[in-house]
Amino acid sequence: MKHAIILGLVASAASMVAGAADDEWRFLVAPYVWFAGAEGKLTPAPGISPVDIDASAIDALRDTEASFMLLLQAQKEQHGVLVDVFYSDVLQQSETNSEYGAPYTASLENTMVTTGYTYEWYSSSQAIVNVVGGLRYWRVSTQLTLGQASQQQETLHNSESWVDPVVGLDAKFRPGASPVYLSGFFGVGGASGASDGFYDVSAHIGYALTDSIVASVGYRLFDVDYDHNSFVYDVRQEGWVIGLVWVLGTPRLSGQ
Repeated sequence: MKHAIILGLVASAASMVAGAADDEWRFLVAPYVWFAGAEGKLTPAPGISPVDIDASAIDALRDTEASFMLLLQAQKEQHGVLVDVFYSDVLQQSETNSEYGAPYTASLENTMVTTGYTYEWYSSSQAIVNVVGGLRYWRVSTQLTLGQASQQQETLHNSESWVDPVVGLDAKFRPGASPVYLSGFFGVGGASGASDGFYDVSAHIGYALTDSIVASVGYRLFDVDYDHNSFVYDVRQEGWVIGLVWVLGTPRLSGQ
C-alpha cells in the first residue's frame, strides 16, 4: 500500500510538471531508493529503557523492509519551493540475550517530510547555490519483539511525531557541456523546535541520459537527537541513494 502511494505521488507530480512547465518556471521531480542503515538508541515503549540499534549501510541491503525518497522542486527566477519526502522501515535481529532476558527484534519506521522556501543565492553557467529554509515533520514508530519465533513472544510498540525548523544550502555543479553533474545538500535544525538538534547532509553524482532525465547515485546521512516524555530517539541513518531526476523548464546549467 505504501509503495502504491509513493508511485502515485511520483506519477501525479510528473504529470503536473509536464503540464505546467514554461519558459519561466523550472521543475524537478526525483524519486530515489535509499538503503539507509540506522545506528543509535530508541525507546520501544513508554516506561521501557532505550535499546541500541546498529544496522550499517551494508546491512540495510538485507534488513531494510522498505526505504524511498521523493524530492519535488519548483523555481521561478530566484524564488522556489521544495518538498522532500522520506520513508524507511529497518529491522535488527539480536541473537544474544539482552537486558530484557531474551533475544529481540527491533523495528524502526521513520517518516520525514520537509517543506521549504528556496532562494537562489549564487548562479553561473556552471553552478547554482540555493539557501533553504522551512519545516521538517518527523514521525517515528518503534517496535520491540522479545523472544524467538519458536517461543512465546511479547511485542511492545511506541510512536512519536514532532516538527522542527530547518535551514540549509543546496548546490548543483556541472562542468561545461559534460553529461556529468554534482549536487549536494547540507541542513541543520531542531534546536529551537521539538528535537535537541539534527543535521542532514547528502552528495550525489549524476549522468544525463537525455536533456531532461538524469541517473543519479549518492550518499545521504542525517543524525537527530529527540528526547521527550521518556521517548528517546537518538539515531543516525545513512546509506547509498539511487534514483532518477526529471528536470523541466528553462536550462540553468551549461550542457543541460
